[in-house]
Amino acid sequence: MTEDFDDISIGITGLSEWDVEEDQLGRGLLLITNRGSIRTIIHHDPASPTHRGVVWVGGARGGFDGPAGTMYKLLGDSLSPGITSLRVDYRQPNVLVECVMDTLAALSFLSGTGHTDVVLIGHSFGGAVVIKAAPYSEIAKGVVALSS
Repeated sequence: MTEDFDDISIGITGLSEWDVEEDQLGRGLLLITNRGSIRTIIHHDPASPTHRGVVWVGGARGGFDGPAGTMYKLLGDSLSPGITSLRVDYRQPNVLVECVMDTLAALSFLSGTGHTDVVLIGHSFGGAVVIKAAPYSEIAKGVVALSS
C-alpha cells in the first residue's frame, strides 16, 4: 500500500453554524475545508476574547464527548470564558492522517481568531492524533493523551 504524500495539506475555505443536539453544550461551528467539512462545537464567550484554547479530539470512532460520555462537553463548558474550547468530530474516524488534518484545521481556526496558546487533548486513538499534530502548529503548547 502506498500513500500519496503530495496531498498532505488542509485549508479552511469557509465557516458555517450548525445546530447541535439538545443534550450538547456549546455552539456548532462547521469548518469548511478543501478536504471536506469538519463539525466542531465551540465553547467561548465572544464578549471575553482570550488567547488560550483547548482542542478536544475523541477516539477511533470520533464524536464530541470523549471518555465517560460527557467529559469533554462539561470541561469545555466550564473552562469558558477564560479558555476557548473546540471539540472536533473527525471527518473520517480511525484514519490517522485525516484525523491529524482535522486537528490541524482546528488549530488553524484558533490561530486565525487570535489564539496563541493551545493545548491538544486526545482520548485513546485521539492521543496519537494530537501527538502527531502538535509539532506542525506554532500555537500548540502542550499535549494530553488520555486512556480509559
